[in-house]
Amino acid sequence: MAKQFFQSWLPSPEKVSKLKLMRFFGQRTLNPLLWYVNRKSISRAVFIGAFFGLLPIPFHSVLIILVVLLLEVNLPVALALAWLSNPLTLVPILYVGFWLGSKIYHVHMINKDMMLGVLHQICNWIKHFGHGHIDLSLAKILMSGLVIEALVLALCLYAATEIFWRWSIMRHRQKRRQKKAEPQFDLK
Repeated sequence: MAKQFFQSWLPSPEKVSKLKLMRFFGQRTLNPLLWYVNRKSISRAVFIGAFFGLLPIPFHSVLIILVVLLLEVNLPVALALAWLSNPLTLVPILYVGFWLGSKIYHVHMINKDMMLGVLHQICNWIKHFGHGHIDLSLAKILMSGLVIEALVLALCLYAATEIFWRWSIMRHRQKRRQKKAEPQFDLK
């Protein structure tokens, strides 16, 4: 069943509470509801972890923990999905975000000259200690696309988790019915 699947690979609450990041939140991370494995808790944790995990923002793990503490869903599943944005997946995530943002704002995809111009603006801004101009229209395009991308993927993963859980329960019930229907022969 799905419950046994998740329970088999989830770490213990004591092990996770010993992490440096968890010490900041104290005893709240030992709440039994944060470790409960059921369809509702796992599905919501998948949504939260996937949504914040796809946004390449600093401290997204802290945001995930705060939302998990607020909604009381499964903590380790949500934190595991924080690794969706990593050095291998960051470029495709950003590309899809730019592509979606460009479709929303009806602009052409960013080309090499545009990116070099933005890089030059950022370098000048850093060189002059925060004085200067940075074109925020690209940031608006990127963030809009990233939020939509994260929302769509999080909803898809949420639905996939729900479907997997229900399929697992139906399969378990079917096996149980088949086992009852088989004739039992006593050979004593």
